[in-house]
Formats: sequence, structure tokens, C-alpha cells
Amino acid sequence: MKKLNGFERHLIEMGLQLVAEKMKMEITVAESKGRNALMTAGFVDMQVDAALEKLESLTLKSKF
Repeated sequence: MKKLNGFERHLIEMGLQLVAEKMKMEITVAESKGRNALMTAGFVDMQVDAALEKLESLTLKSKF
């Protein structure tokens, strides 16, 4: 499997952050309307952190 370069890694990190923020906002809105969300904001953070750890292993090591 090919590894990701720094730019590709940055794109994925930014995308994960945007998706996580949107999901947490949707959870907050659902809870404010009295609905039960399927997941909590903490769970979203935990999953994003796990994905970022996996991303680390898929990224080329810097020579600097």
C-alpha cells in the first residue's frame, strides 16, 4: 500500500475536523430538541482521534 504525503495527510485531517464539528453540532441540535442522538460528542471525538492515529501510520515519515 502506498503511503500518504504531508499534503494528503493535511487534507484528511482538515476533512475529519470539519466532519467532526458538523456531527457534534447536529448532536447538540438534536439534544436541544429533546431527541436522543445515536452517539455523543465525546464518541465523535474518540473516533476522530482513533482515525488520526491510523493516519499517522499511513503517512510517509519526514526526512527533516
